[in-house]
Amino acid sequence: MRGQVVLNVKAQKKLIAYALSKYIDFSKRVYVAYGSTNQELLNYLGLNLGMLYVAGCIMDNKLNVTRERPPIVILDNGKLSNIENFEITKEDYFIKGANALWYENGKKQAAVAASDINGGTYGNHYVKAVCRGAKVIIPVSHEKLIPYFVPASQNVDLAMGNKIAMLRFFYGEVFSEIEAFKFLFGVDAEVIASGGIFGNEGSVVFEIRGERVKEAFNFVESLI
Repeated sequence: MRGQVVLNVKAQKKLIAYALSKYIDFSKRVYVAYGSTNQELLNYLGLNLGMLYVAGCIMDNKLNVTRERPPIVILDNGKLSNIENFEITKEDYFIKGANALWYENGKKQAAVAASDINGGTYGNHYVKAVCRGAKVIIPVSHEKLIPYFVPASQNVDLAMGNKIAMLRFFYGEVFSEIEAFKFLFGVDAEVIASGGIFGNEGSVVFEIRGERVKEAFNFVESLI
């Protein structure tokens, strides 16, 4: 069976977040870094932080950095932990959002924007998670698809908002809508179109194939 579904930007994040809420072993310790998709994940887990859980965002046609944000969420056996030090181990999960997705040699790759001169959660947390051998998952939607990676730095003369560097992830599992469809419903998904107007800007059209297409189709409709 085949189907075609449209996921607006919000639905893309919700699909990925819902899949991760089932995919991650929350009996382990899970570090959830900042990100809009990660905020949707926390919502599915029943954790409403009452404020925006992002470090940076594109808003008002500018590259913005949030001035106020809660501490990074750490879950221990599914419950909020007051662990102060980032003593991540190989048994733990580290969930880090991304700002760019591209395909290279048939594999998904991702990168994150950093306005902080020390690399933000990439420099302060991701690198340590990699060194410790933690299970790193990088949720990112196809709204953020780019042609190829450009190693941009903050060394520019002008920027609309905060200057950013683009830092490439070199370790971890990139988890997009395609992985979410496969994990939740066992269906294969491919991007066949993108874009939209009147509130559907950033939408992505997927063709899905498999025995549970109808179930996946109905779930996507419930997200809109």
